[in-house]
Amino acid sequence: MENQSKTLIIESCEKIIESDFSNTSIVHVRNSVIIKEMLGADLLSHASQIESLMGNNYDSIICVYASPYMKYKTYMRIIENNMDAKLFWLVNDHDLEDNILLRNVVKEQGRKYNVICNNPRSGYRHWILGKKMCGKKLDDWIDEWHTVNLNCLIYRPSKGKKTLLTTNRSGCIYFGTFRKWRAKDMIHFNGLNYTISTSKKNTSKYMKAGIKARYVDRLSWEVGAESLRNFKYSIYFEDKHTHDHYAFMANRYYECVMCDVLMLFDSRCSNTIKESGYNIPKELIVDNGEQANHVMDTLDEAENCYKYLLDRQRENCKEIIKNKIKTSNYLKSILIERRKLWQQPEEVGSVSL
Repeated sequence: MENQSKTLIIESCEKIIESDFSNTSIVHVRNSVIIKEMLGADLLSHASQIESLMGNNYDSIICVYASPYMKYKTYMRIIENNMDAKLFWLVNDHDLEDNILLRNVVKEQGRKYNVICNNPRSGYRHWILGKKMCGKKLDDWIDEWHTVNLNCLIYRPSKGKKTLLTTNRSGCIYFGTFRKWRAKDMIHFNGLNYTISTSKKNTSKYMKAGIKARYVDRLSWEVGAESLRNFKYSIYFEDKHTHDHYAFMANRYYECVMCDVLMLFDSRCSNTIKESGYNIPKELIVDNGEQANHVMDTLDEAENCYKYLLDRQRENCKEIIKNKIKTSNYLKSILIERRKLWQQPEEVGSVSL
C-alpha cells in the first residue's frame, strides 16, 4: 500500500535516528525528527532506507543542512522518482554552503528549489548566494525564501526522568561546534570559570584560537535525561555577523530554558536579545569573564536571587511555545496545505514569519 505521507525529509547524517535522540547530539538532526513528527512526514537519514521509499510519491522533499560527505549520488534516485515534487533546503546557519544533493539536482535537472531558513535572504552570506552555478548565481536557482524561527522547535516542556540530573547542579557550560566568527568575542571571556562541551576535533580548534576553558565531550540529548541538566549556568555567544543580522535566538537558548539552566549573555548580543522579545534581565548581560564570574558567585551565595532570575527565565516558556506553534503552522501551510504562497509567485520571492 502506498504511503500516505506527502512530504519527505532527507537528513544528511547517514544514520538511522532514534526518536528519543539517544544516538545523536546534532541539533539539525534532532530538528529533522521533530519536523517529521509535526508534519507526519517520512524521514530518510540512511541510504539503506531508500529502497523502502521508492514507491512513494511526494509533493515536497526537504533536504536538511549540507554535509559535503553525503552520498548524494545514491539519494538522487528518489529525487529522480519525484520530478514533480517541490524541493526545499532547510538550514539554520547563515554561513553554510549549499546542499550538495540540491546542487547536483540543479546541475543534472536544471530544477530550482526553495529555502526555509532562520535568516532572511538579505542576511545570508552574499558570497555563498553569489557562487557561480550552471551559468548563473546560486541565488538565481532559489525561488521562494521562507524566513522562520526553526530554533524554537527544539524546545519541549521537560520532565527529567533521572533525579540526579535535576538536583545538585553546578558550574557554567557553553556547548557546540567551534565558530571562528565568534572566537574574538569569546576571548573576552577568558578567565570565566566554565566548561566547553564539544567534539575532540573542535576542542583543538577552540584551543588554537586561544579560548581558555575546561573541555569535555559532547552532551547527551536523550529526551528527559539531557546531560545539560547537570549545569546551573550557561553563557550565550553568537557570530559577529548575527550581531547586525537578526536570526532568532540560537538553539542553545531554547535548550537551556527547557533544561532549567540559567543563561548569561555576552553583551555583544544585545540586538538579538532586543529583537527576540524575550524577557532577559539586565543582570544576566555581561561584558567579560570577570563580570560573568561575579554574577554567578553572587547568585551562588544568594539563592533567593538565583531563584528569582530563574523564574524570570521560565516566564518566557509561554512565549516560546507560542513561537513554536507559529513555526509549526507556517511549515504546515507551505508543505501540507499548499496555500496561496505557491499560487502567487509574485509574492513569494522572500517571505518572512
